[in-house]
Amino acid sequence: MKQTPKVVGVISSAHRNGNTAALVREALGGAAAAGATVEEIFLPQLRIEYCNGCFHCISAGECPIGDDFAAVQSALYEADGIILGSPTYAGSFNAVMQTLFERLGMYERLTSSLGGKYLAGVSSCSGMGAAAVARRMVRLMSGGIFGRGYESGTLGVPLRGREAAALPKPLRRARNLGGKLVRDIRRGRRFPLQNLAGRLVSRWILRPNFRRFILSNRDGGMKAVYQNLNRRGLLP
Repeated sequence: MKQTPKVVGVISSAHRNGNTAALVREALGGAAAAGATVEEIFLPQLRIEYCNGCFHCISAGECPIGDDFAAVQSALYEADGIILGSPTYAGSFNAVMQTLFERLGMYERLTSSLGGKYLAGVSSCSGMGAAAVARRMVRLMSGGIFGRGYESGTLGVPLRGREAAALPKPLRRARNLGGKLVRDIRRGRRFPLQNLAGRLVSRWILRPNFRRFILSNRDGGMKAVYQNLNRRGLLP
């Protein structure tokens, strides 16, 4: 691991100075205090179009939609740690974050280009459900077929009409989460029991089946996926 880890915070809050944004920035502050370089990505100010299901990414290695997605994707690939922040809307993360997950799509899932990253999730809500949403974001981004991410931790904050920026305890927990993320990166923690059942399914069922499919389509629809995995030595 490089001496100075890089941590990227991805905020999908509708409000630049909203509650989830405040918590993610506090987590980034904790990461910076622990010695990381940090970068904030505020998704609502970017143009991230919907995925149109063309599968160009898995054959050519890039998305043909000319928007800001490629810059976000590059920042995520360059990061050592990623903090995902979304408010809880209708029991889930919001549509802006969903669009990002969809654009990362099957190319990321198959190439596992976010494998090895350390992940944290942050969400807030007016009532209940934020903790589950924070966990779900991290789990989705850590689930590459040929290489997994590491889940450093999550934070869900029920606000019940209060402002996150005025709540010392959640702010402290967010800051501690950012610091823990950096410590996990530096120590190279591997969390051997994390999502063990899902990893076993991936290893013994998904990975062999997808490997065969990718190899049989290496010169066609899976060309970019094959080249990526082969270059990284993930298709023995």
